[in-house]
Amino acid sequence: MSVPYSQILDVRVESTLDALRRRIRRYVWGYGLGVTLATACGIFWLSLGCDWFFEPAVGVRIVLLLAAMGGIAVVVMNFLANRLRFPLTDAHVAMVLERRFPELDDTLLTAVLLAPRLDQMDGLSREMFARTCREASRRIGGTRVDDAFNPVPLRVGVAAAAVLAASIALFGLLTPQSLGTWARRSLLLSDESWPRRTSLGIEGFENGARRVGRGANLKIVATADRKMPIVPRTVDVRYRTDGGARGNEPMDREGEAASDRDRFQHYTYTFKGILSPITFDLVGGDARVDGLRIEVVESPKVESLELRCEYPAYMDRTARRLPVIGPMQIPRRTSVMVEGRANKRLARVSVVASSEGYSGEPMPIEPAADVVDGRTFRYALGPLKQDVTLSFTTRDTDGIESPESTRLTLVAVDDEPPELNVTLSGIGSAITPAARLPVVGKARDDYGIAETWFEYSTGHGKTGRKTIAAPRDNVTELKLDDAMEVRDLDVAPGAKLLFGLKASDRCDARAKPRLGETQRWQLDVVTPERLRAMLQAREQTLRYRFEQIVQEVNETRNALTRISFGDDAAKPSSAKSETKSTAKASDPSADGAEPGERKAGDRTGREPGDQAIPSATASPEEERQRRVAATRLRCERAVQNSRKNANETLGTAEAFDDLRLQLINNRIDTEELKIRMKSGVADPLRVIGERMFPELDRRLLALGDSLADERTGPARRDAAKEQVDAILTAMNRVLSRMMELEDFNQAITLLQEIIERQRKLEKETQQRHKTRLRELLEEK
Repeated sequence: MSVPYSQILDVRVESTLDALRRRIRRYVWGYGLGVTLATACGIFWLSLGCDWFFEPAVGVRIVLLLAAMGGIAVVVMNFLANRLRFPLTDAHVAMVLERRFPELDDTLLTAVLLAPRLDQMDGLSREMFARTCREASRRIGGTRVDDAFNPVPLRVGVAAAAVLAASIALFGLLTPQSLGTWARRSLLLSDESWPRRTSLGIEGFENGARRVGRGANLKIVATADRKMPIVPRTVDVRYRTDGGARGNEPMDREGEAASDRDRFQHYTYTFKGILSPITFDLVGGDARVDGLRIEVVESPKVESLELRCEYPAYMDRTARRLPVIGPMQIPRRTSVMVEGRANKRLARVSVVASSEGYSGEPMPIEPAADVVDGRTFRYALGPLKQDVTLSFTTRDTDGIESPESTRLTLVAVDDEPPELNVTLSGIGSAITPAARLPVVGKARDDYGIAETWFEYSTGHGKTGRKTIAAPRDNVTELKLDDAMEVRDLDVAPGAKLLFGLKASDRCDARAKPRLGETQRWQLDVVTPERLRAMLQAREQTLRYRFEQIVQEVNETRNALTRISFGDDAAKPSSAKSETKSTAKASDPSADGAEPGERKAGDRTGREPGDQAIPSATASPEEERQRRVAATRLRCERAVQNSRKNANETLGTAEAFDDLRLQLINNRIDTEELKIRMKSGVADPLRVIGERMFPELDRRLLALGDSLADERTGPARRDAAKEQVDAILTAMNRVLSRMMELEDFNQAITLLQEIIERQRKLEKETQQRHKTRLRELLEEK
């Protein structure tokens, strides 16, 4: 059975412990209430500041209110409820006293702790416990309970609470309207705004957001109401991008607003090259605009343009769709419809049409109504009368305008006159009165040929025309192969005929169609005898030229004969004599040397570039290289001469063909003469030029590759000489036919002279008969 403290401890000990316990409770209450009140007042001022500066939305204010209530609850629990709930036993109080008053020397704590176990002590222990109790009673008598407390935290807490509470009371007394606004906004969650001395706004941000094209610049304009008490000197832009970049930049003040005219003061700032979304606030004076947002979207642009062209009726061309690739050339008077497609949905498209010396006003185009996605637009330009440049500017459904306009240049192409590419075939500068004038070629026009005709005039002032073709269909290219008969024009020898071709197109844009024409050929009309003499003179000139070609081929053969290999140079002189005699057999006039090759006193047969006198110090290899170089030079010259002679031979063949056609077109030909000129001269010359000379080229090139090869070189040299001999044989045969033809022409001329004299004699005889008959009649 435990013994009560009153029977063991002194009354002073018990009163001291009770007094300390009561004082601890009062201290907890005082400090806890002070801290709670100070916290509540601090939350008030913090809430007032946040609400005044930021004016958050209702949702944010609800969160802040709940957070404030939670904070106060935490303070009450930590500084008041939990501390008051803690049990204060005698042992706890005694421990406080022991720690605060070291002079107790643990006597009080020992007495309090051992008192409940007094029944379990023996005699000695009881005596010791009683002695400890008496010592504790003696020592506690000199202690003061108030000295056990540190009054500073309590005083600070109470003072802070008092000051903060007083500040709120003073704030309420001085600005009851502001306190009421806070209470209505923070406690009643009203949408009422704080009264400001500065009013800021921003243009173009609907619901606090605006969209801009990626990479574009955006100029923002802030306004300050000049009717408010304060108009800030500067307004700051505080921004942050989604990429993490932050900044604070001042806006530019645009002049000074006039008080009697301007309601707002404007401030500007430009965000340059926006690539990611930006959130920013405007701060100026005591006002701010928070949570402004710039969203980044793709800028609208025209991805493709296409032209739908309806051509003028005279072109007889179906409508076409042409994709736009650079400047477009369109026939004049073509009706043009432009169809474009953008990369996103469009709200508006405007076009500006400009031409030389004129620039139109922007004209809106609504996107095509029949396109579901809203990305296509059409613009009807109408008939294209002149060069025009169209500039398209697009605006999408996000309100973004294309940073650059899309330009389309249309070049009005005039209908060019017909183009005539015609030659007068088989006719020279002189013709007979019975000639026919054949023309061969093409007439071409981009949009159709209406008519082609001959046009002529004679020296007597007579003019006329003869239709060649007048196609009904829209023919853009017409093959011409026709002739005009001179005998139908009734022209006599001595006259001059001016002759040409013309063509007209189907263009109906002018009063008269466009005309194309060839050159005007001026022809002299001569007698058949005169023309035949002219052609014979030309034929003789061609023969003389052909004889020169034959001579040059002979010289090529002589050059091949002088090409030697190995021991050829050391052969007996009889072999050289045999070579020279062979060359003379091919050309009796040749002596084995090229014209101008030998000089007086030079009997070596060297060509220019050959070593005149072998060097006494030259080695056999050096002499062989010199000989090969000289031989290669002869071979290259032979190739050049062969190609030149081939071209000249073919030219001679064409000239004889032209002579034959002139004889036919002027109707002074004979069957025998045509056969002789074609099969005897022109055709063999073509065989020589087109077959035999190319074969000689091939053999000469093979010889050039083997000049250093003494095994294959001689055989290829001999093959080249054989081909030259074959060419000479064929050319001499043709030359003989030319001479026969000349003799035949002379015979024909002589026969025609005899016939002409016979006609004159007959006329003179008839005239004499008439005269004699008249004399006889007069005598009777």
